[in-house]
Amino acid sequence: MSGKAIRLKRIFKDDGKTVISALDFGGFMGPVPGLEVPRDIVGKVVAGGADAIIVNPGFAREAADVYGGKVGLIMRITGGASKFSPDGSNHVMISSVEEAVRLGADAVCVMVIIGAQEEHAMLANLGYVVEEANRLGIPVVAELLPDFDHSFEPEWVGVCARLGFELGADVIKTYYCGVEYADVVASCPIPIVMAGGPKSADVFANIEGALQAGAAGVAIGRNIFQAPDPHAYTRKIAKIVHGN
Repeated sequence: MSGKAIRLKRIFKDDGKTVISALDFGGFMGPVPGLEVPRDIVGKVVAGGADAIIVNPGFAREAADVYGGKVGLIMRITGGASKFSPDGSNHVMISSVEEAVRLGADAVCVMVIIGAQEEHAMLANLGYVVEEANRLGIPVVAELLPDFDHSFEPEWVGVCARLGFELGADVIKTYYCGVEYADVVASCPIPIVMAGGPKSADVFANIEGALQAGAAGVAIGRNIFQAPDPHAYTRKIAKIVHGN
């Protein structure tokens, strides 16, 4: 079994599904309610049954002893724009695959905004990361999202998923787009995990719909870490995804 396959088994359980808690918003938004104390929120989602977390490098170092050996670590290595940036949709390399390996990551996460002005550069980043990650046996989670005006349009979501596959990613993270999500999954030969979307969304209904369409799990951010009880919320999602 390859190193990449072994690392994927730390993220996806024996049923082929995963519950990922996305705790990386601080890398774009700065101080975020729910993420003020990294060790606290990590402890809650780990206890709630998350299978993996997505975090930025500093967050990974701060909470390492809380999640280490308990859940998979997916390190985001792109970003480079704050909420004040005039072009927040342009994501560049802010770390490397090698740094992720040094921090114990089981996978790296790369963002691409499809339809953004710098789409071509972000896709080039993805291709570069895939090559480096293959050399080191590290899976790549490609987070491909349509630009804001087309966030949940099936055609756009379908292009996101297929492009990630075509460029060599191992897992796709993208939005749920309703009944046509089944077509998105069918056109993408690698696992797709549902991105959480807006905090106002009916996330539980979306999770059930995505799983029925063939999704391999979820990657939920604000809907978990800003929930009144993140532990209970994670537990509920884990029960839906894994059925126990």
